[in-house]
Amino acid sequence: MERIFAYVYTLTRDRELAEDVTAATFAKGLEELPRFEWRGVPYSSWLYRVASNLVARHRQLPGWIELTPSHAADGESPPEAVERLDRAQEVRAAVRDLPADQRQVVLLRFAAELRNREIAAVMGRSEGAVKLLTFRALTTLRRRLGAPLPAERGRGRP
Repeated sequence: MERIFAYVYTLTRDRELAEDVTAATFAKGLEELPRFEWRGVPYSSWLYRVASNLVARHRQLPGWIELTPSHAADGESPPEAVERLDRAQEVRAAVRDLPADQRQVVLLRFAAELRNREIAAVMGRSEGAVKLLTFRALTTLRRRLGAPLPAERGRGRP
């Protein structure tokens, strides 16, 4: 339940709406349970899809996700905290600029901590399509954020 709530809250950035959508997701899950057919994908994947659809119905999804900046760690100097927050803003902007399907894959993979198979079920795509979307999203993010691509590691960047 906490993971569905966290996923919905990340999509909405509205605690009350996230609570309502989470409750509605589980109500629909219980209502539809007799008709659920096992297809080798966890029931939770279906719940993520229901939650996503309910959020879309409640309000149009924004073209970005908002990541809450974490508080400074103990012993972190003010310049380090500013640098960390600036970097977090850069990452948010880069994720915001991704195409919608790539943003959703990144959100489900890293915020909801789902596996490719579960993401595929949520998005109604094949596992291969999810892997490709993830690869493209991470490649784009690496380029935008100046991180080396896997093939560039261990040698000078061009």
